[in-house]
Amino acid sequence: MAQPEDGPTLEQYVETRLNLLTEALKTSQVATDLRYQQRFEAQSEALTAAFSSQQTAMKTAFDVAEKAVNAALAAADRAVSKAELASDKRFEGVNEFRATLADQQRTLIPRAEVVVMHNAIADKVNELVKRMDVIHAERAGLRGGWGYAVGVVGFLLALGSLLMIGIRFVKGG
Repeated sequence: MAQPEDGPTLEQYVETRLNLLTEALKTSQVATDLRYQQRFEAQSEALTAAFSSQQTAMKTAFDVAEKAVNAALAAADRAVSKAELASDKRFEGVNEFRATLADQQRTLIPRAEVVVMHNAIADKVNELVKRMDVIHAERAGLRGGWGYAVGVVGFLLALGSLLMIGIRFVKGG
C-alpha cells in the first residue's frame, strides 16, 4: 500500500482525532465539573445565607414571643393581685356585716321577750290609769264636799248673823 506523503495516515488521523476528542471531553468534563462545583458552592452559600437569615428571623420572633409571654404573665400576675385585693376587701365588708349581725344577736332583745315586757308595762299603765281615775274622783268628791261644807258654814254664819241682828233689834230696839 502506498501511502501518500502529503498527510498523516488514517490511523494517525483517527488517533489524533480520538486524542483531540478525548482531550476535548476531558476539558469539557473539567469545565462542566467546574460549573457544577460553582453552582453547588453558589447554592450552598445561598442556602447558608437563607438558613442564617431564617435563624435570625426565628430568634427575633422567639425573642418577641418571649417578651410578649413575659408581658402577659406580668399582666396576669397584676390582675390576680388586684382580684385578690378586691376579694379581700369584699370579704372584709362581709366579715364586718357578720360581726354586726352577731353583735345585734347578742345585744338585741328577742321579740317574744319584748312583747311580754310590753304587755306587763301596758297592764301597769292601765292599773295606774284606774288608780288615777279613783284619785280624781275622790278629789272631785272632796272638793264638792268642801264646797258644800263651806256653803253650809257660810249659810250658818249668815243665819247666825241674822239671828244676832234680830235679837239685838228685839232687845234694844
